[in-house]
Amino acid sequence: MSVLSWGECDIFHATSTAGAPSGEWEELPTPKEDTTQLVPTAGTAKEAKEEGGALVDYLAAKVTHELEFTLFVKKDEEPPFEDDDGVIAGEHAFRVEPQDKDAQAIQIDRSTLRVEESYSSADGILMKYVAKVLKPKTGKSVKKMKPSEDFPDEG
Repeated sequence: MSVLSWGECDIFHATSTAGAPSGEWEELPTPKEDTTQLVPTAGTAKEAKEEGGALVDYLAAKVTHELEFTLFVKKDEEPPFEDDDGVIAGEHAFRVEPQDKDAQAIQIDRSTLRVEESYSSADGILMKYVAKVLKPKTGKSVKKMKPSEDFPDEG
């Protein structure tokens, strides 16, 4: 058992409707090693300065996130999403579960999705998926929970 939510992960996808996951969660193929990451971007801050430059007040905007993961294109396997030159229609929900189901997992209830296709002789064709996290119906944009407790077994 690990202490951290690291290592090989399972990524699940569902449709997002009205800002919340709807329908069945489907497991995506195992991503390329070390490509799954939640990338934060600091919000734009507002500063109130008085003459001379002293800071009177400060207002921080919320952090935004993108979930990124890369999948190999394999023989006789269809990609999990259809795209139109990188644009994937609809809204999407994701959850990323660590190998240790007692460690923290993340869930994103609402996002838009795009894909960036690349090729190298070392890896073949790769599909890098980028989910821009949007404000959900309720709660935080990125929720943390334990899969063993909060994600029911849907098998």
